Amino acid sequence: MTEIMNTLRQTWRSAQLYIGFHRDQKGARRLQPNVWPPKNANASIHSDPSEQEAFVVVKSAQGDPEQDVQIKLRPDKIVLRRDFQDAWNGVLVTEDFVSVAVAGISIRINHDGSITRESETDTTWVEADGSVLKKTDFAEASISADGIDLKRRTPDSIAAVGKDGVIAKSR
Repeated sequence: MTEIMNTLRQTWRSAQLYIGFHRDQKGARRLQPNVWPPKNANASIHSDPSEQEAFVVVKSAQGDPEQDVQIKLRPDKIVLRRDFQDAWNGVLVTEDFVSVAVAGISIRINHDGSITRESETDTTWVEADGSVLKKTDFAEASISADGIDLKRRTPDSIAAVGKDGVIAKSR
């Protein structure tokens, strides 16, 4: 146990809950929200985040503000964001999926276990049954969950490999 504890690196230093009020006491909209930490460390989640929001700021152990994480608490989702470009910079958690943004790539895990990976140039789906589909500007390719059937389609050709043989055809 001591060996494991010695290899752990501290990533986070502190966490602070805040409430942001977007309107003053007379109901007028503020240019900047009035942000304060609640004394009892308890905050309700307002139904309209543009009126009032609850969030937690988690400070990096390295002291680098780009690595700090802001956890926004919404009635329908939880959003984690940070400005750190060398690792993940956004996480979205809803009732149906978890999505992570990393270096311009979005990875989404759905409630059924299926996964979608999207970038500017391609999309890859791993379905809940294990089948895979990849789509780019140049081709679409898929493999069945059991690995028996493979298909590829381009603007010029179609090809398939299955238990009954290979088919390749120009379009």
